[in-house]
Amino acid sequence: MRKFLPSLLCACIASSAPGCGHMTESRVVHRFAESIKEHDLARMKKESSNDFESKAVKGDDTFSALKMIDLPEGMPKVVSVKDIKGDDDKEVIKKRVTTIVGKDKHKLYFTLIPDGKSGKWVVDDMFLSKDDIENNKSIATRLAVLLNLQESLAAWKAGSREQIIAAATPEFGEAMSSLTQGQVANFAHKVTADLADTTKIQGDERIGDETAELSIAKMNADLVMRFRRDGQRWLLDDVAVKSRRPGEDIASARLVAAAMSTALKFDAAYRTSDKRALQQLCTNGFFDGSLAAADLAQVQLPGNNGPVLTDFDVKLDGTRATFVVRSGQEELTLSLKQQQIQRLHETPRFLVDEVTIYDLASSQDKRLSSLFTAQATMEAFSAALAAGDIEALARNSTHDFNERVWKHATAAHLSGLPTARLPAVRPQIVATRFKGSLTEIILEQGDTPVTYLLRDEGGRILVDDLLTPASGWPESMKSTAEILVPIVGFTMALHQSNMDLVRGNSSSDFSRYAWNHFQRAPRFDVDPNTFFKMPLAEINRAEDTAEVLFGNKRHGARFMVVKERGQFLVDDVVLITGILEDQQIPMKRTIRTRLAEGD
Repeated sequence: MRKFLPSLLCACIASSAPGCGHMTESRVVHRFAESIKEHDLARMKKESSNDFESKAVKGDDTFSALKMIDLPEGMPKVVSVKDIKGDDDKEVIKKRVTTIVGKDKHKLYFTLIPDGKSGKWVVDDMFLSKDDIENNKSIATRLAVLLNLQESLAAWKAGSREQIIAAATPEFGEAMSSLTQGQVANFAHKVTADLADTTKIQGDERIGDETAELSIAKMNADLVMRFRRDGQRWLLDDVAVKSRRPGEDIASARLVAAAMSTALKFDAAYRTSDKRALQQLCTNGFFDGSLAAADLAQVQLPGNNGPVLTDFDVKLDGTRATFVVRSGQEELTLSLKQQQIQRLHETPRFLVDEVTIYDLASSQDKRLSSLFTAQATMEAFSAALAAGDIEALARNSTHDFNERVWKHATAAHLSGLPTARLPAVRPQIVATRFKGSLTEIILEQGDTPVTYLLRDEGGRILVDDLLTPASGWPESMKSTAEILVPIVGFTMALHQSNMDLVRGNSSSDFSRYAWNHFQRAPRFDVDPNTFFKMPLAEINRAEDTAEVLFGNKRHGARFMVVKERGQFLVDDVVLITGILEDQQIPMKRTIRTRLAEGD
């Protein structure tokens, strides 16, 4: 801190000597300035108002706090005094004293008021500039904030849980009180690591009537401390670390502490299979969909006695938090969701909505939601497929699988799907692979190898596809079925003379040129059903079109399929009676020609 000069020369020998008309104010300002220079706490109290003392005078810490304020160098010299009168416009109740300090004549402003008991004038506040006066950014307020800053910094450097809570707002203190002394000490070390021995306040301090924010230089980072006023006292409301190295930020110590608390409570409850506690610590979707009916003993979390907090990390991203702790060759990650705050300054609350165990050796992500529900979902889907239960298939399938297949299918369609004709036996699991939100279950169903692909959708693990060996068409059941379902529907509807369903499974072009002209199925020179009953030979699929062959090049049917409004539909059918061109009968063109001829 720059020091006031040791003396104030106010020679009143001649009337031209500046300051001689303000002897009272000069003496008050001089004595107050000397108390700062001499670190004379008793004298400072004597020369200051009760309000200034209650705000800013807290023992010898006051002088160490003053060192952080960039006071101008030199002793203040009074240049003007403005009397401020009360409502009766008679009695002077306050004086605004303007002084100059040092060779640069930096202005320093004092507010004096009469002491309530003695009536003598004392210092009520100081301001470094006129802007500070207008914004009520006084030295007393700064000192009050800095005093708590010193107290809070000392507590965080020491890692003392009790001292940290004592210097914090009730809400911040509540968040920290949910952690043990050891957990607080580890967290405090992460926050205060690389702090310089001498506290240096950055120049972008923001101090208002109710809140304040100060930045302190760290190595490769800034420690941001946020305060809130509680009466005359300022309390630490949050701490952040703004790092100049990627990935080392701490956006909010209060949020991190709340997330840590939930994560550690979850870990303890899970290890003891305390489902009542877990229900309070998890989102409804995660608990009901994954943990409620699960045997938790089947899946052990890394670490025999809980996470070792010497190597942990908590990341915040909007309303989400991620708690990561490593144990040997495994990494435990808890994903947490912040709950909606109901009132101002409320202590934040997080709930766990996913837990992932990452195996560093195999590079596999094992999600608890997948581990506990994937097998049950797969077995339910397999049973529904064997029973032809479309509703059960839809319940156990993802939205995409439903939209592309089951929404358009009935039990009658299943017989036309080669991938649906699996042996009606209980599947035997060969291996399970975890890839984030995707789970692959490789099994044998009878002699047929099948791979189930399951995805996390809204907290539920659902079947997204089945892969079975195939040479003439895609291995994917979803890709094959979304093409075959409209073909099967078309052929059944035409055989039943249900023209609404024929049009429902046909493209707009096919319906316009052919099916819109019929109330019942027309009579053909050859029966199409004998061609449609031929076995599936191949599917050649592009992105939005496909060509499907039933039978062979001498006898069968070739379907052209196109995608309209997100759904595949039959666009034409060629009946094959031989290999020659005139033995290929395109249904769309033939019907259109015959209609034009009046047939």
